[in-house]
Amino acid sequence: MKNLHLRFVALFFISALFLTACFFIGSPTPERPPLRLIHDLWPGYLPIILAQEKGFFEQQGVSVETLVTENASERVVDFNAGKADGITLALGNIMIASADNPNAHIIFAIDRSAGADAVVAQPQIKTVMELKGKSIGTSIGGFNELFVTQMLEANGLTLEDVTLLNAEGESVPELVKTGKIPAGSTWEPFVSQATALGLNVLFTSAQTPGLIPDVMVFQGSVLRERPDDVRAFVRAWFQAVDFWKAHPEEGKKIIAQALKLQPETISLKGYELLTLNDNLKTFVPGNTLESLHYTAQLYANFFVKTGNLSRHPNINKLLEPSFLQP
Repeated sequence: MKNLHLRFVALFFISALFLTACFFIGSPTPERPPLRLIHDLWPGYLPIILAQEKGFFEQQGVSVETLVTENASERVVDFNAGKADGITLALGNIMIASADNPNAHIIFAIDRSAGADAVVAQPQIKTVMELKGKSIGTSIGGFNELFVTQMLEANGLTLEDVTLLNAEGESVPELVKTGKIPAGSTWEPFVSQATALGLNVLFTSAQTPGLIPDVMVFQGSVLRERPDDVRAFVRAWFQAVDFWKAHPEEGKKIIAQALKLQPETISLKGYELLTLNDNLKTFVPGNTLESLHYTAQLYANFFVKTGNLSRHPNINKLLEPSFLQP
C-alpha cells in the first residue's frame, strides 16, 4: 500500500494527549460479542463517541467496542487482517486499501470536506495561475494529489505545468513559510496555522464539494453474518449525528467530557457531517461529485493512471447501501 494519507492523525491538537496506541470504550452485552470498530479521533468520526455516551447503541440493541489508534497504516493493516469489523477511512484511502481487501464494503458516507482541505502558498503568490512552473507539496498517491489535480484543471493548468513534491499536510505550513516549497496542500487545523503564518489560501475543498468524503467500511463477512447488528449500528450512528446537529454545543460537551478535552477543541469546521437522508442521496448513481459512485470512479481512474492501483476496483461491489434501509 502506497502513501496512506496522514490526515487521519491531524486530530485538532488532541493526538498528543493519547500516548498509548489505543484505548477501548465498550458497552458489553452477554448475548453477542460487540462489533469492533477501529478509528482515530478525526472530528467527523466522533458521532461514535456520542452514540456510546448517550446510550444509542444500547437503545438500538447492539454492543460496540471502539479501538482508537493514531497510526493510519497500522489501522488499515489490522482491518485487512480481520482484527476489526469496521473502520473509518477517507474514500481515497479505501480505494487503495480495497486492493488488499476486496471484501471490504462502504456502508455509508460519514462526512465530506467543505473547506477543511486547502492549497496554501507564499504571501507573494495570489492566484493558482501563478503556480505555473512552480513546485507544490502534496501527499503523492493520496487523495490530496487528486485534489491538487482538480485545482489545476479548474484553473486551466495540468500536472505538466507544475512539479509535485511529496509532503504531508502537517508539514506544509512550515515548508511554505521557510521557502522550501512555494505552495502545498494541507487540511485543518494546519490551514488555520498557515493563515496565522501569513500564507495565502489559494483553493479549498469548498470549491470541490463531494471530492473528499470519509466513509464507514465493514468486512463483508460481518455484513453477511451479523446484518441485524450492523443495521442497529447504523441506526445508532445516525441517531448520534441527528442529536449533534440539533444540539451542537451539548454534543461537543458530551464528547469533550468523554475524551477529557475542552469543548472548543472539538470542531467540525470545514466539514459537512452527513445524515441518513444525505446518504440516501449520495448513494444514487450520478455524474457529479455529490454521487459516491461518481467520486469513487474518479478516484479509481486517477489511481490506476498514477500507478497506485494496478486495476479498477468493482465500484458496485465496494458500495453497499442496503444497510441504510430499516
